[in-house]
Amino acid sequence: MTAVRSVLPSASPWFVAACMVLISVSLAGLLYLRAGLTIAEAGWLGFGALLLMVLAEFFSARARERSAVEAELQEMARLALSLEREVIRLRERVGAFEADVQQRVEEAVDVRLTGLSADVVVLESLVRDLGDTVAALERPAPPVRAPVHEAAPQSATEMAARVAAEPPLVAPDGPFAGMSETDAMALVRKAVDQDGVEVFLQPIVTLPQRRIAFYEALGRLRLETGGLADGADFVPLARQAGVMPVVDSIMLFRCVRIIRRMALKSKDVGIFCNISAQTLADAEFFQQFVDFIGDNRGLAESVIFELSQAEFDGLGPIEQANLEALVDLGFRLSVDNVRRLDLDCARLADRKVSFVKVDADLLINPPPASGANIHAADLARLLQRYGIQLIVTRVESEAQVVDLLDYDAAYGQGRLFSPPRPIRSDVIRADAPEQARPAREPREAAVRSAQTGTAALAVRRDATVRPAPRPAPIE
Repeated sequence: MTAVRSVLPSASPWFVAACMVLISVSLAGLLYLRAGLTIAEAGWLGFGALLLMVLAEFFSARARERSAVEAELQEMARLALSLEREVIRLRERVGAFEADVQQRVEEAVDVRLTGLSADVVVLESLVRDLGDTVAALERPAPPVRAPVHEAAPQSATEMAARVAAEPPLVAPDGPFAGMSETDAMALVRKAVDQDGVEVFLQPIVTLPQRRIAFYEALGRLRLETGGLADGADFVPLARQAGVMPVVDSIMLFRCVRIIRRMALKSKDVGIFCNISAQTLADAEFFQQFVDFIGDNRGLAESVIFELSQAEFDGLGPIEQANLEALVDLGFRLSVDNVRRLDLDCARLADRKVSFVKVDADLLINPPPASGANIHAADLARLLQRYGIQLIVTRVESEAQVVDLLDYDAAYGQGRLFSPPRPIRSDVIRADAPEQARPAREPREAAVRSAQTGTAALAVRRDATVRPAPRPAPIE
């Protein structure tokens, strides 16, 4: 039916039909006149030839029509494929354009935020200095001095009490026993200069499972006399001698090597690395310290910088800005040597502190004048509300572990689990030579600062003003 409708409206098919009729009539006439057939026989034969020609034309027209339809379908398929390719190219161009725009926007925002944060840090320091100056000016004038003969006894008493309260730099029973402070500081400075700092690791375990979660890097100083001084003995002398930035640099550099070695077996273990306020305050040394940290920024999740409670509470604007720089680089913070349980958890959380270390004896048997507003058993839960984990240190007996289960402490540390153990020298020293240079440079810079006695206490604003991490005292 489709073929008939497509053929009949045109004029040429009628001409073909007329020709077919003429041919069939001519054939019938020839058969009647020349072949001697009757009119009926010749007519039937002519009619049969007409039918054959009609069928042949019909099938020929159908074949032509089918060919035309197939050609049109192929053309449509080709156009559809071409359109699909164009759509894919358009999507790719749109995606690339969106990614480029997003990257440019993020870069512009980062640049503006970096400059703004640097300005805010500087402004905050200026405001604090201005506040201190105004407070000093508003303070009432000191009273007139009393006569010397009246004030002298009181002044002598206060001086004696102050001297008695301050612990001596040289312990009477330590490796520096019998030495003067000058000789002990010279011995410490020489030991540090001769690379006598050794690293001991003590594990920090989960409670109650006792699975190792972290390690604390503890510094020991190999003296020229052959003795080995722990942190409690040499850190005060090193701080007084001005070489704590050197010690912190060596400890950090070796902690990075230890972490890289441990990462071959497990990537879930981190190391607590002590850092001192003196390192944070030394602007010249700290910048080199930051550069080394920036080159190893991928280890931020594995290094926790640790500061004592006394130094943490006494940080000035310069040290605080540098401490915030460590947090901006992705490193976590810890406060150890806690001597008072009246912790300002909101302030700790605001300064991005992640861990707080409290001795087991202080937690289980707090003194009456501890100043805490809550019971010691609730300290861990209070810290957890602010995202801070409690680590109980100096755990020495199983009885303490049983008591600590009621305090919800997440981690424990002490000789009961394992004493500090030395690290093999091949783990610390056998490393790539290019990693040794960044550590030597800070060490040499800090030695120069210690020798001249003029550690810079100023914040330098670079183009990007990137705050630097701070090393902590090694205990």
